[in-house]
Amino acid sequence: MLEIIFVKGGWVMYLIMLLSIYALGIIFFKAQQFMTSGVFNTGFIDRVMMHVKRGELTDASHILGKERGPVARIMRVAIECILNREMTMKSRESEIARIGASEIRYLESHMRGLEMSATVAPLIGLMGTVIGMIASFSKLSEAGSRVDPSMLAGGIWEALVATVGGLMVAIPALAAYYLIDSLIERARATMRDVTIQILAMEDMFIKNEKEQLKREEIEREERVRLLMAEQANAIATPRGAPQSSSTLHLLSPKY
Repeated sequence: MLEIIFVKGGWVMYLIMLLSIYALGIIFFKAQQFMTSGVFNTGFIDRVMMHVKRGELTDASHILGKERGPVARIMRVAIECILNREMTMKSRESEIARIGASEIRYLESHMRGLEMSATVAPLIGLMGTVIGMIASFSKLSEAGSRVDPSMLAGGIWEALVATVGGLMVAIPALAAYYLIDSLIERARATMRDVTIQILAMEDMFIKNEKEQLKREEIEREERVRLLMAEQANAIATPRGAPQSSSTLHLLSPKY
């Protein structure tokens, strides 16, 4: 059956076959890429966020270092940016955006090829159909008055084979493209969500640090005040001692 289709469809069917092999290769590659890169690995998020909410950023970074996937990498970068107090907010956002864009580009690799296959395959099939129709009407014009309807029907049948072949490649390729794109969009949304949560907690970290510094400053001032009071008492004590001694001497009877 396939041999008949390729013979009847003409040389256009070989182009469609090459496109189908290319699209199928991309689909298998993306499946293997997603399984090995840890795109579906998100079970650690709640555990890491508990450490982040408690301010244990170093422990959270250690946990993320053992995990795979773009979500783990973007979370670790966000935490390391917060730990680096020398970075400005703009520098942190730029670094996080750079790493996030790199991860998304990796996930979107070869997606253009799959989209191209889904778009070009039916056009090539339509071109084969048009070429077949031209050949059929050419035969009819050569037949003159001896026109046989079966000749036209057979030509049209042969021409439509190319269109069917193009659609058979385009429909699965387009379905795979939208499925893979939805997985990438889900990963992008998760990366954006966890990054916003971590950066939003930075204000709380800064507020806690300011309050801690304020408390330490108050405690330091209190210790200094107590120390100065003790020193003042230590200085004042020797001056009062002779006065007390003389008073006792006057009160003592002389024999």
